Amino acid sequence: MTFLRARLDRDEAVARACMSAAWKVAAGGTVRVDQAGEAALERSFVATAENEAYAEHVARMDPRRVLRQTAAQRRLLALYEKEQWARKRGVPGSGVLEDVLRGLAAQYSDHPAYRPEWA
Repeated sequence: MTFLRARLDRDEAVARACMSAAWKVAAGGTVRVDQAGEAALERSFVATAENEAYAEHVARMDPRRVLRQTAAQRRLLALYEKEQWARKRGVPGSGVLEDVLRGLAAQYSDHPAYRPEWA
């Protein structure tokens, strides 16, 4: 739980640092912040990708989406904590949430603190 919470904290912090309008794919494989006006076009550049598919992938991972993902994953962590609290008081649990959290942690399997036994 500590590992997963730390990864979510970092994902959220980075997303918040990049917050602006939604990202969109623009011509030539570029990703831009979705702003109106000619002046906004100059300051809206996010990235250039090798091709349209890469650009779409980058745009789909805009900070607002990352924040929605971290919020959803935090809800799962909270449910797990509630289940653990209930188990300590003799209420049986299914163990499904533990498997879900292991699955969520797997997205960070390339992180040095990730442990293979969590897979």
